[in-house]
Amino acid sequence: MYFDSHLHTEGLGFSDLKKLSEAGIKEVCSLAFFPIEPKFPQTMVDLFRKLTEFETLRCEAAGVKMYPAVGIHPRCIPPDYGFVMKHLEEGEWLAFGEIGLENVTKEEIEVLTSQLEIAKERDIPCIIHTPRGNKKSATEKTLEILEKLDFPVELAVIDHVNFETLDMVLRSGYWIGLTVQPGKLSPDDAARIVLEHGSEKFMLNSDAGYRDTEITTVAEAAKKVMEVVGEKEMRSVARDNARKFLRL
Repeated sequence: MYFDSHLHTEGLGFSDLKKLSEAGIKEVCSLAFFPIEPKFPQTMVDLFRKLTEFETLRCEAAGVKMYPAVGIHPRCIPPDYGFVMKHLEEGEWLAFGEIGLENVTKEEIEVLTSQLEIAKERDIPCIIHTPRGNKKSATEKTLEILEKLDFPVELAVIDHVNFETLDMVLRSGYWIGLTVQPGKLSPDDAARIVLEHGSEKFMLNSDAGYRDTEITTVAEAAKKVMEVVGEKEMRSVARDNARKFLRL
């Protein structure tokens, strides 16, 4: 049984969800993302409701246990986002995500910092996005913000880490998300990273949803890790670490 620690089930059809289950991906963390810039802060609140009240049931019907994460993605910042922050402060949440930086604007930094402050105060795990472009500088700024907040290392996973940013995130001590998709990491890349650095801090994900993505990459990467490194390490990066991070 595998755990995909970062995907967007809303962007997947029901048949896609069944493919996850058939591939052995029985647990997933589905992160909040709105594919266009919201015009109203209430849009994000309803998105969170949909994830927690409806999407969990749709996944269950396909044979997948879904754990929802909520938060404001840097490409989904609505006007009057303080309204959403208040909602995040008042609700009961398993995790925040996906949050992070895209273009490293002042507004993005403010929104990320505000969500991290809530998470630190309320002891909520955070799944933190890093972008395809300017990944190194955005990751450096993210780590700077975390350090300034003295954010607990056990409460954050820096996601979409690649070979350009791997060493700096390893030094930080935070969890590391390995996204296995064409244009990101391959199953061979993931296995190489685990072979060289151990399995303690890594978790596999697909970031599937909304685009023409490969859906079952966590299962493919898990098999490669088991082949190259071993079964114990495979279980860590393909299931156990995600469950530990989310406190399941």
